[in-house]
Amino acid sequence: MTYVKDWKRAEEMSRMMNSEATDMFAVRPDHKGPKTVGILLIVFSIFLGLVAKADLDLANTDTVSDAYMEQILETPNQQGDNVSFEQYQSYHQEINNNNGYLIRGISLAIGSATGIIGGILLYRMKPIGGKLALSGALIAFVGGSIGNMVFYDAAKSHLNGTIRDNAEYFGYGCGICTFLIAALALLPLINARAKLAFEEANSVELVHDDSE
Repeated sequence: MTYVKDWKRAEEMSRMMNSEATDMFAVRPDHKGPKTVGILLIVFSIFLGLVAKADLDLANTDTVSDAYMEQILETPNQQGDNVSFEQYQSYHQEINNNNGYLIRGISLAIGSATGIIGGILLYRMKPIGGKLALSGALIAFVGGSIGNMVFYDAAKSHLNGTIRDNAEYFGYGCGICTFLIAALALLPLINARAKLAFEEANSVELVHDDSE
């Protein structure tokens, strides 16, 4: 009789241990992750928006002011680039003639707007926000790359030294930023814990709506 009790007790303990082990490795919903991603999307998208605004402002100007060129060329010329105002003006006009400012500005503006809206939606646990930000980031990446090619071609024709290199590096920076936005937007869409959190958050809202 004692052996039977001990066997049952051992069986119960074994079941409890198996249950605890299963719970230990169970996938749990992650509510903080999507919200953190949403905040980062908003921050990166604001940067894109500032670049887009600068490009669109320059797209509407046939020539840039001497004060603007002096500010842009001061440091490179101190380092020995010796780029004249006329050279920079030709650089600006070639970009405008090939719609470089317009292409990059509109593309980055779309990426910025979708990134901010998508980030807000992700913070509110709406998975559509990730899809929206991802689509906008892809548009910004493709359009920004095309626009940056125009910038770099114009820089090779009219500029020299560090300021010409800066045009290339800035293009790389924009590409990296849009790639990061796309990667961030994709992350909660493929993460199992984030998916569970989305389902849990939205199912609670549906139950709440039905009760009303």
